[in-house]
Amino acid sequence: MNPVTGYAATISSVDMVAPALRRFVLSCTKGTFPAISPGSHGIFAFGNEHRIWKNAYSIVNRSEDGKTLEIIVRRAEPSRGGSDFLYRHGKPGLNVSVISISNLFPIFRTGRRHLMISAGIGITPFLSYMTEMQKSGMDYALHHYTRPEETSAFKAILSPYDQSRIRVNEGRQNAVSSLSMLLEREPITSHLYVCGPDSFMEWVRQTAAEAGYVTAKVHSERFVSPAGGRVFEVRLARSGKTITVGTDETLLEALENAGIAAPCLCRGGACGMCRVAVIDGRPDHRDHVLTADERDGGNVILTCVSRSLSPTLTLDL
Repeated sequence: MNPVTGYAATISSVDMVAPALRRFVLSCTKGTFPAISPGSHGIFAFGNEHRIWKNAYSIVNRSEDGKTLEIIVRRAEPSRGGSDFLYRHGKPGLNVSVISISNLFPIFRTGRRHLMISAGIGITPFLSYMTEMQKSGMDYALHHYTRPEETSAFKAILSPYDQSRIRVNEGRQNAVSSLSMLLEREPITSHLYVCGPDSFMEWVRQTAAEAGYVTAKVHSERFVSPAGGRVFEVRLARSGKTITVGTDETLLEALENAGIAAPCLCRGGACGMCRVAVIDGRPDHRDHVLTADERDGGNVILTCVSRSLSPTLTLDL
């Protein structure tokens, strides 16, 4: 197993926000974490002697002294193991490495008004947004959609913020017309930000398009939870290696476990950094970055989420 590099940290506190939600505070064991901007996410590595998981989570807060980071994690159902491991073993003292911090979902500061729409754990980037927006005097509003059984938990999470700018909605029942009316009432200068499950974000984007929103003013953060699949082999043209990708690991994880320095950033099919050329085989594209022509061409693959439709895939690595 390859060593993990980055900012060494330990879990310093854990708070059960709801049965499926945990808030973790991570303390840097030496020095400080790098500065962040609203919407930043980190790649967090954790595990045991048998396996290391590398998961992306939005950073809710970085302390002023830079010594702690705060994240909120939902236990995925079904889980590939990472969030489940945190729930079972994510206690104070657990070592965690923050491999990198980046921002693919920044605030568009040229906007005169900012409308945020989230569902479930999609609230996390907007918590850092609102901290900055309140501090900077920006005009904003947040509409959050949640399961009825988690309403009180999210209201508690949102309690430190300006309640006059926040609305919590239980589910999406009878919400289609209200969302349309909300978007139609917004000033033409508003920027729209959306984060949540795929189906939710597609609903919001479609409703926004029908309300006349231009694509340039609709921003979203989408991290795919990589799904497993059948076993396949990857042949690396440059190194001559052949690697087996298991049912419960991603192509990227298999490459890393074999000692290959494969490019990556978000690990969720959202940024395109892990794009690799395909020499032979049929990719099973599961990202949200490639164009239809790129998918049809079959000449590239995003290793963090995609797999293979053929028994063997040959990559330019």
